[in-house]
Amino acid sequence: MREEHRTTMPLATALAGLVLGVIAVPLLVGAGPFAVVPFAALIALVALRRDSRAVGGGFLVAFSSWWIYFIHEAVERCDAFNRSGGSCAIFGTTEQVVLAGCVALVGLVLIAVAMRDRLVRSA
Repeated sequence: MREEHRTTMPLATALAGLVLGVIAVPLLVGAGPFAVVPFAALIALVALRRDSRAVGGGFLVAFSSWWIYFIHEAVERCDAFNRSGGSCAIFGTTEQVVLAGCVALVGLVLIAVAMRDRLVRSA
């Protein structure tokens, strides 16, 4: 039972970060340059507090998921525009998907580090 509690706390915290990201990222997309402030606050929180690494990891996973979704939507809109007689071209989507995947990987690593730290501190 004690082992179970040690690993569920970072997972619950990561889930909170994931939910925060799912809600916050679409709202921040429309905020323009002011979107930098919440991201900077989150980075500061993750850097300063060991317990918040899982939240940052969950947020990064959600952020990268939205990023891939927005890329997909842009490609679909461009394709629809091309089918209706327009001319549209999107370049660099592969690189952006790879970069979004790297961001997701960093988020998963932060979650894993938070879980490992929790296990080491509890032992």
